[in-house]
Amino acid sequence: WRSASQTAASMGGFWYADGLSGVDLTGSGNPERLSSTLVTDGFFQTLGTLPLLGRTLLPEDHVEGRNRVVVFSHGLWARRFAGDPSIVGRTVTLNGEPFQVLGVMPPDFTYPAERRVDAWIPLSFFGPDDIGRARGAHFLAVIARLKPGVTEAQLRSELSGIAERLTREYADNPGWTSVNTAPVRETIVGDVRRPLIVLMAAVALLLLIACVNIAGLLLARASGRQSELAVRAALGAGQRRIARQLITESLTLALLGGILGTALGFAGVRALAAWGGTELPGPTGIRVDGLVLAFCVAVSVLSGLAFGLFPAFKASRNLEQSLRAGSRPSVGGTGQRLRSALVVIQVGLAVVLMVGATLAAKSFTRLVSVEPGFRASDALVVMTSVRSLDHYVSVLDAIRALRGVEAVGSIRDLPLLAKGEISRPGIAGRPTPAGGNPTVQLHQVSADYFKAMGIPLRGGRGFEPTDRAGTPVVTIVNEEFARRTWPGENAVGKALRFGQTEVPVVGVVGDVRQGGLAEPVEPAMYLHVLQNFRSRMTIVIRASGDPLRYADSVRQAIWSQAPDQTITNVTTLDAVMGRAVARPRVLAWLLAVFGVLGLILGTLGIFGVLAYAVAQRQRELGVRLALGASPRALLGLVLAQGMTLAVTGVAIGLLGAALLTRFMQSVLYGIEASDPWTFAQVITVLLGAAALASWLPARRALAIDPVTALRND
Repeated sequence: WRSASQTAASMGGFWYADGLSGVDLTGSGNPERLSSTLVTDGFFQTLGTLPLLGRTLLPEDHVEGRNRVVVFSHGLWARRFAGDPSIVGRTVTLNGEPFQVLGVMPPDFTYPAERRVDAWIPLSFFGPDDIGRARGAHFLAVIARLKPGVTEAQLRSELSGIAERLTREYADNPGWTSVNTAPVRETIVGDVRRPLIVLMAAVALLLLIACVNIAGLLLARASGRQSELAVRAALGAGQRRIARQLITESLTLALLGGILGTALGFAGVRALAAWGGTELPGPTGIRVDGLVLAFCVAVSVLSGLAFGLFPAFKASRNLEQSLRAGSRPSVGGTGQRLRSALVVIQVGLAVVLMVGATLAAKSFTRLVSVEPGFRASDALVVMTSVRSLDHYVSVLDAIRALRGVEAVGSIRDLPLLAKGEISRPGIAGRPTPAGGNPTVQLHQVSADYFKAMGIPLRGGRGFEPTDRAGTPVVTIVNEEFARRTWPGENAVGKALRFGQTEVPVVGVVGDVRQGGLAEPVEPAMYLHVLQNFRSRMTIVIRASGDPLRYADSVRQAIWSQAPDQTITNVTTLDAVMGRAVARPRVLAWLLAVFGVLGLILGTLGIFGVLAYAVAQRQRELGVRLALGASPRALLGLVLAQGMTLAVTGVAIGLLGAALLTRFMQSVLYGIEASDPWTFAQVITVLLGAAALASWLPARRALAIDPVTALRND
């Protein structure tokens, strides 16, 4: 691509290897598994980021036969080497080989983004099981910097043409014609963009509800201060001065709220980072910095102006008329209509917020109820790697010998964490389709993997002790593979074709959602690890009782076979399941909190308006009672006023929800954004809350004594 491209100014490739397939750092302190990114020539030049210390990789560093070199991340440099600037030029040991440290990247640089990257290493020195030299292994991601005036569409068209030419030149490896491009910013944000937009929209709605609520309170307060403000005007205070005083009070209120909110934000960010699991950025990725503080101050000031300007303008007008009216309260009129309109707006916004929150909650509930295809309980997960096949066998045997262990299995890519290798096997007895063979997930597993994971055997047999290195290779496929490839037939006894070699299918196992609970099941095939060895492995231990109590014993069993063996992570399969739903769980809970707050604010708005109206209309209500109005009629009058506001707000809110929640569809699972039951539930809850909020002021109206009300007036 790089040599043939006329649209790219520079181009580089990379393969991200997390802690499972990274490199082992030894020789200085305890052994540590580093998450490394394997890169080609042009990677750093394309990104254009300068190092903090030393230099990045140059073209000559990628030439085989030269000294092995590495670039460290700022995090690794600070954590492992205490920020020692003399690290540049020093030799470290990675995977038992000497590497010279060329440089250290700045603290804000990490690519691939939102990943833990400890080191960048030339791909020419390290290839995962020599995958770097396999033309058919589609593992490399490519970044390119466009020449001035070139568009993404032009680059994509050019690369597609190059891919078609490669397909003709390498006919034994079809499938090159699929080229996808995206701006780097899009790949950084990825699938987090839409949830963040939804959360920002929810925050904005909640802020609007709060502003409208406070504006209504300030209107009521200003109405009660009409006489005071009129006296100030009579004593020489101008309209601007009075308005300025009221706006200052609003800004003070807003800034105090902003300070309190920022303090809560500090605590909330830490709690969110800790609660969100590894699927969310940690405290260093989610943090309250100067930019966030400036944003909070700006929002506080704008909010104060938003809910304070109109009440201040309204209160500072017609002060002379208020002075002539004396202390008699204003009943009805523009002020009451404005307060009622604000309540309608609050209720409408609350409806939109509650519909979104309810949809997210239902989506999360349905997501966690999805059957993953394996039994997550009572299973320990250990992520490590081995150097040789003999070492692999001895490690599993040592763990299997522990008391309480029922089954021990291994797989290269654990479900919900990685999709596995991509393969395009042919089907024995069938010609290769015009577009190439369909892609299949390829996994290397041990004999007892399916037992350890609780994956059922649907037909045929599992792997047996006789399936070892040197014996004919066999494979097991999942039900989805069998359905797609041999619909209505028994897959056992069929065969797959790899080049000129046919691999028989000896068994069929249940489907597993490898890529995530929300993703569809994909065709998968399994090879015995002894017949298709890979150094990286995730060990699954099925044991009786709490799996974590076996963690230390498992570590000791591994180290008994290799004292310097690095163990990337020890966790439970339940924890892996929790990690898989971390983002939708956080989204659902945050939206639920926002929805409840919106409901409370909307309900308080109705209560406040009616309570104020009842207080202002005491004389009118007293006259009605004196003239023979029944308490029930009085109760109905107040309730009707409150429910009219609520119904109007709900109607407007439903329209807004129908228009806005459709943008949530991409973050929902198993439910449509237009789900009628969700809308009905929100209507029921909100109208019920509105009825309660109206009932309390209505009860107060029944307690009015006509004689006292008339005398006080």
